[in-house]
Amino acid sequence: MSRRRLLVVAALVAVAAACSGDGGAVPSADEIILEFGDEGGLVGGVRRESVDLGAKVTMIVEGSTDEQVHVHGYDLYIEPEGPGVLEFDALIPGRFEVELEQSGQLLIELTIS
Repeated sequence: MSRRRLLVVAALVAVAAACSGDGGAVPSADEIILEFGDEGGLVGGVRRESVDLGAKVTMIVEGSTDEQVHVHGYDLYIEPEGPGVLEFDALIPGRFEVELEQSGQLLIELTIS
């Protein structure tokens, strides 16, 4: 199946679930916490995370970093100033890098399936 067709099918599934009321399956919510230590490094190092296609993903940055956190493929950012929270619907399947934008430091390899 082509990537475009997969995207259309994923979008239709998400819309159908949202419109189905109490009887339909509701996508799960996944929370991913990125914790930065006093020296600015990622606590626990690089890791792999997996979420279900259609899930609501919440990324939370705890601690401080001077760089944007970038979710590749979705082209989303968490800015270093202000609240460090990003929410998005996982509607594109695949494997995506989450990194510090300026230095290119890999934080998470995110798989959505």
